[in-house]
Amino acid sequence: MIQELKEQHYSGVLCSCCRQPIPLPAIIISMELTSATQGEQGNRVFSLRCRVCEKEMPYRASEVVEIEGTPRSRVTRSHHRAKLLQQQERLSRAANG
Repeated sequence: MIQELKEQHYSGVLCSCCRQPIPLPAIIISMELTSATQGEQGNRVFSLRCRVCEKEMPYRASEVVEIEGTPRSRVTRSHHRAKLLQQQERLSRAANG
């Protein structure tokens, strides 16, 4: 049986710092749809945090593009902190007594 592979794509912006794709949250997509039906221009500005470099930057609605593939999974801050703690445990401690 032959299965057709569906191309997956999602709406997003490219990070201003590292140029990696950032998927749009559902609330921003719904805001864009309502503004398009009401005839408003794409002058909205919203802030998004990059999942790769962790920097938050403002983006315009005009910067939204269709990106092929699936969005990168989100790394939670608690996972990031745990990783940092593991790295600190490997470091030797100062001999202060």
